[in-house]
Amino acid sequence: MLNFSEMLLVIRVSAKLSGKKAHAMNRKVTTRLSIYLAIVMGLGITSSVAASNADLGVEKTTLGTIIVDGKGMTAYYYLPDLPNSGVSSCTGGCLVHWPAITSKTTTPVVEGVSANVSIIPTSNQILINGRPIYTFVGDQKVGDTNGQGVGGIWYVVSPAGVELNASVLVKERAKPSASPTPTTPKAAVAPKAKVTKKPTPKPKPKAKKVSAHSYYGR
Repeated sequence: MLNFSEMLLVIRVSAKLSGKKAHAMNRKVTTRLSIYLAIVMGLGITSSVAASNADLGVEKTTLGTIIVDGKGMTAYYYLPDLPNSGVSSCTGGCLVHWPAITSKTTTPVVEGVSANVSIIPTSNQILINGRPIYTFVGDQKVGDTNGQGVGGIWYVVSPAGVELNASVLVKERAKPSASPTPTTPKAAVAPKAKVTKKPTPKPKPKAKKVSAHSYYGR
């Protein structure tokens, strides 16, 4: 299929042609252009995770930065699943609404996830800190978190593998957004030493010469 720039170029060239040939070419290009635009419009918000072809990644949402699957859709913990159990409690009808997130290989490719990542060998369902994760059919696009808190048992997951339930989110939001910039104390300025001026010695009075006449009373 032609890319968008090539389609525009063909449209310009076909505009110089005449009659049925130009009309046929325009129809063909317009159809392809419509399909191209429909695909772009249909994608809506794209995910950097999907572009990287990873099995798991992280996305920023209204609930903070959370784990998402390879398509950028929000991942959830199921409360009945125990940490480090490696076992899923969601079966049958549960999986219809909460599909398991699986890996394409036995070694999941992840980006931005600091938690321990493994799989259930029999199903390749991905485990975060030994706990299975799922998506929710009620989420329609990247960034949706409509499954958060459903039934009081489904919660989004932080990159460190923490279950972000209501109480945890309150604590997270109470944390300062940024550390205050430390101020550098000003160096103490030493007081200037006082300079004591030495007193200028007064000149000694000159001794008066006593004439011999006055000495003898003459």
